[in-house]
Amino acid sequence: MSYDTEHVRNAGNGPTMITGLPTFTELLTNTNLADLYTATRQSSGLTAPELIERVDVSKKTVYEYLHKLERAGLVVETENSGGARVYEAEDFELTLTIRRIEVSITPEIVAVMARVDEYPVVNRVCDEHGFVTFALAHDLINAHSEGDVTIRQIAGLADLSDGTAYDLVEALYEIQELGDTDSSPTTFTPDEVANDDLASDLTDE
Repeated sequence: MSYDTEHVRNAGNGPTMITGLPTFTELLTNTNLADLYTATRQSSGLTAPELIERVDVSKKTVYEYLHKLERAGLVVETENSGGARVYEAEDFELTLTIRRIEVSITPEIVAVMARVDEYPVVNRVCDEHGFVTFALAHDLINAHSEGDVTIRQIAGLADLSDGTAYDLVEALYEIQELGDTDSSPTTFTPDEVANDDLASDLTDE
């Protein structure tokens, strides 16, 4: 049976016990943990030895992290057709509301955080502008890949310099394989074609 309360919805349909809530936020700061979760999610049904080959941590750490992710309800252990123990990642959305601003942590955000060592601009935006700004820019960059906003608009709406916005677009295009694989920010749109009405619409939402 599913039921809703002020703080819990669909409780009858989800994991019966989640005991590792700090793990959700650790996914934003521990790149190795984020990498393991992302690898499990992107290639479901992997065994622990297969995961060890995919991530840059020790065998012991992989098992520790898998246990931590299991306790948080983020990974489940099952068996494949051959009887081997395999791991599958669960999708999730953790939404925080502070001063009426809502920001969500999702697997897509975690996948970016798993690569921050390769793309310092992500850390720079988070450190200098905060996680809300990064999450906003992340979503605007996805809209950019669909042709809905320009880099100038991303910079204006997220209060970033044009150069930082461009670097972030380039990083997320590579991490998330957005847009045409033959071009990354050759998708850059010159300033003079920026659509001010669209920027206003996005700000009003």
